[in-house]
Amino acid sequence: MRARVVHTASWAAGFRPAWRHLRSRWLISLRLVAAAFLAATTAANAQSDSPATPPYAAINRKAINYAGPGRETARDLPGPEIKLGLLVPLQGPRKAQGEALRAAAQMALEDEAANPLPGGRRLALVVRDETGLWGRASSEIVRLVFDDRVVALLTSPEGTAAHLAEQVGNRVGVPVLTLASDSTTTQINIPWLFRIVPNDAAQARAFATNIYRERALQKVLLMVEANHDGRVGREEFEKAARRLQAPLPDCLEIALPIADVDSLLSEIRARGPQAIVLWTGAETAAQLLEGIGQLPSPPAIYVCQKALQEPFLRVVEQALGRNIWLATSRPGAPAATRQDFAARFQARTGTAPSAAATQVYDAVRLVASSLRQSGPNRARLRDSLAKVADFPGVSGTISFDGAGNNQAAVALAPLK
Repeated sequence: MRARVVHTASWAAGFRPAWRHLRSRWLISLRLVAAAFLAATTAANAQSDSPATPPYAAINRKAINYAGPGRETARDLPGPEIKLGLLVPLQGPRKAQGEALRAAAQMALEDEAANPLPGGRRLALVVRDETGLWGRASSEIVRLVFDDRVVALLTSPEGTAAHLAEQVGNRVGVPVLTLASDSTTTQINIPWLFRIVPNDAAQARAFATNIYRERALQKVLLMVEANHDGRVGREEFEKAARRLQAPLPDCLEIALPIADVDSLLSEIRARGPQAIVLWTGAETAAQLLEGIGQLPSPPAIYVCQKALQEPFLRVVEQALGRNIWLATSRPGAPAATRQDFAARFQARTGTAPSAAATQVYDAVRLVASSLRQSGPNRARLRDSLAKVADFPGVSGTISFDGAGNNQAAVALAPLK
């Protein structure tokens, strides 16, 4: 039997015309796809800037769910304690913030001790330090999940910590409750993250509505830190201004650490704003507020949730009545309950509770309440948290949508 011989050169020569034809058709198709994508993107941008045009697509927040495994009793966490992980800064300039969050979380544990969890178990707090680069926080999150075997994670107001916890939580199946207002954490259909605070988009809308519509101010200065949270805040406020067809604000990006506060204040004077929006951390907001208060005609000041901690709160005590505003959820717990918490926190720490302290207190009590329905199981706890509606927290009402956003109504309130 004669072997069949294929002459490579002649075969390739015969294939070239067909390949050129296929390649030409493929390039044409690629160009058409690219043109269609460009047209769709342009239309989407135009629609997002126009308040009258609905978006071409939207995520159904009620449809986001977890349909995977993990709810079976065999996956329950063992032991007499159900551990709750808390990731906060315990070193450096934000140490006081972290200690305040730990104190508030411990108060919540003590308040919940009178009402035991299923099987007589008790809720315990495991605290780890987020201070340092991303690698440090990532390692601490992994230790909480795999070594400490926590049933859920609580993270600080830092957006970077929330993103890291979200990545681990989604891969392993661990609920994450965050104090970070970063809107992007719940825009990617992950069913494991729950935000206690109003997100950046809700805060930006409240600020922009008051500034541009209710007060009819035009000269607005937006001051943001040169980091992830600052960039997200800037995008959301500018988006809110476009929807109101208002002029975009001047934007001043602040490199950290601040080398020369006087230069920043000179820049503020030169721009002469009628309103200043501070989308910064507490340290930066504290430095700026002291100087802004010395201006001949201090503008209205709008402060994001992230800044409402020490040392900003100490500076605010000297600046009350200076037209300072924040976005907050509508009241949840009765006034007497809120006042009792504030008094007990002051007695324990020597300082008034920050917004974040009230929020972490609510987060711990919310987890305890949900555990009484789910038991020590991460997936079932996620299901229970997803059903939370009108929880009466000391920080305000908490109601989660399918994506984990706190959808309670947001209002503007004077800081006092």
